[in-house]
Amino acid sequence: MPSLKFLGTGTSHGVPEIACSCDVCTSTNSKNRRLRSCALFQKNGRSLLIDCSKDFREQALVHKIINITDILVTHAHADHVFGLDELRVYNRLHKNRINLYMSPECDNSLRILFPYIYGQPLQKGGGVSLLDNHVVQPGIAFDAAGFKIVPIPVMHGKLPVYGYRIGDLAYITDCSYISEESFKLVRGVKVLVLGALRYREHPTHFNLDQAVEAAQIIGADQTWFVHISHNLDHDKVNSELPDNINLAYDGLTVRF
Repeated sequence: MPSLKFLGTGTSHGVPEIACSCDVCTSTNSKNRRLRSCALFQKNGRSLLIDCSKDFREQALVHKIINITDILVTHAHADHVFGLDELRVYNRLHKNRINLYMSPECDNSLRILFPYIYGQPLQKGGGVSLLDNHVVQPGIAFDAAGFKIVPIPVMHGKLPVYGYRIGDLAYITDCSYISEESFKLVRGVKVLVLGALRYREHPTHFNLDQAVEAAQIIGADQTWFVHISHNLDHDKVNSELPDNINLAYDGLTVRF
């Protein structure tokens, strides 16, 4: 049975935010503590990491992730890729390079962000992650770790980014617009993961109402919201949402 473990469900600041004393940041509810968004898909002993968050070291330790071989990258913003440095441990332990799958724009950005990984090291000494980038095209299925995957092109403000469909699962985090063509790519999924930042509108993310509207168009059996800011209290928001739409939380494992 496939499963998805939410390693982190927070936005780029994480929750609690630094120097914030709001009700959510000071909450004693563990479901209001959110590391940066990242997830692990598993089936038949195989696994795919979706993004490699800035908090990946902590996430890997908490969930005892002993090996990573393949990663789907949604886009190259810091909260989604700054954990790539931590992967060098897996290279050393398992004597394998790690495959990353991404858009052409993301590939270009990673090579700029990490010149010491993809180009000439700035100095000798110290290990770097050994990564093989694979550019995949929007809407065109490809194979990774034995899974058939379809990249779902969406817009994150003015930036084109990818969500991914893996069988009956669709995972779309940072998103402010989904085209009709992309809605068609996720038709029929059982589980939808979708970004929902806050109550108020935002120029580069769905707010809560927009995320609910998109989720209802897609019509998955169950939708889980991620990339959540400190503006949304877990229990309060879940009490307001439709029965098949919920905020996810760090450590939640969904089987389907």
